[in-house]
Amino acid sequence: AAFEVTSVPVNSMHHQAVKTLAPSLLASAHAPDGMVEAIESGTDHFLVGVQWHPEIFEDRDERTRRLFKAFIDAAHIRRF
Repeated sequence: AAFEVTSVPVNSMHHQAVKTLAPSLLASAHAPDGMVEAIESGTDHFLVGVQWHPEIFEDRDERTRRLFKAFIDAAHIRRF
């Protein structure tokens, strides 16, 4: 939901990947080869896992900044 688009370039450099998700998780992004690139919680709790390094794009990509903002907003809400 943070990206609000259907496709985003990422810098995948992994040699390991998610094979099977727990029932409470959703695969929310896939590489063209079908590899899971992002997971989210299937509940209303904030839980996001990405299989790339978004910090590399943060300074030049607004979509990536939204990912970090979503995390900060969730942490702020949870704090109180």
